[in-house]
Amino acid sequence: MATQSAKTKLSKIEFKVESKSAYSIYLNSLAATGRKSMKTLLHQSASILGSKGLVEHHDWSMLTFEKVHLIRSVFTEAGYAVNSVNLALAGLKGIAKTAFNLGQIDADTMLRINSVKSLKGNAVRTGRRLSKDEIAKLLGACNTIHCPAVRTRNHAILLVGIGAGLRCSEICALNLYDIDFKNGLLIVREGKGRKSRQIYLAKEILHALNKWREYRSEVSGPLFCKITKNGEVIGNRLSPSGLNYTLYILQQLSGVEKFTPHDLRRTFITQLLEKGIDLNTVRQLAGHSDVSTTVTYDKRDEDWQKNVSQAIKI
Repeated sequence: MATQSAKTKLSKIEFKVESKSAYSIYLNSLAATGRKSMKTLLHQSASILGSKGLVEHHDWSMLTFEKVHLIRSVFTEAGYAVNSVNLALAGLKGIAKTAFNLGQIDADTMLRINSVKSLKGNAVRTGRRLSKDEIAKLLGACNTIHCPAVRTRNHAILLVGIGAGLRCSEICALNLYDIDFKNGLLIVREGKGRKSRQIYLAKEILHALNKWREYRSEVSGPLFCKITKNGEVIGNRLSPSGLNYTLYILQQLSGVEKFTPHDLRRTFITQLLEKGIDLNTVRQLAGHSDVSTTVTYDKRDEDWQKNVSQAIKI
């Protein structure tokens, strides 16, 4: 039965064998959520090497140890974050390996490129967490929206962002079947790095999703859909730019300070740490590969640190 299902899916896809560049093959090997930032860094890398055209047309088979080291130096001197520099290096090394597999560069060149060391240093902590007062104001702002469908959808989006810690792209990629309403479970089927994870949802979040389901209907497809100006829910998936705009409107209505969709994720992680949840469990819930990444999301303020340290009895 599984074989028949696979054949049915494959029969709908037209396969075409064609020659592709190392750049295209490498970029397509990444999860969709990571391609945009990698493409930007590789475009900047090609510019450093003197390329004036599209990054897709740059001859990456001419990549060498010297060129990769030059890119690393330029990014570092320009003040790029440690994570950004190392991400660019990972991309260049990935292209070099792909070029080697295509027979475009030799093994010696690839090994020399791989020997370029990553940049050491602590990642800069960006963004902020939302306070309880700000969250209350944002939820209150949802209630001021006249359209019932928009009001209900935005309320659910806000709670999923704060209460499940999903990335912007993950929220937009959710489908209705990713929510197990019976067991209170949300499944991220392909997060960053093509990794899946599951999160048990609080009753308040499940209630909000159930209310949204009344407007969205039980038809399969995207969980969060677009809504027309006359309040009609259509099946088109809400895009990351649409999600950004939705949160911007709530920010304007509530009067809270500017924040990004990723700040909802930072709020989720910080709240877990404040509750004393161990770092590895928080890492798993956040979908991070390494706890060092999770640490950069810790936005506990100085007052919290002061109270904790002063509570120590000697």
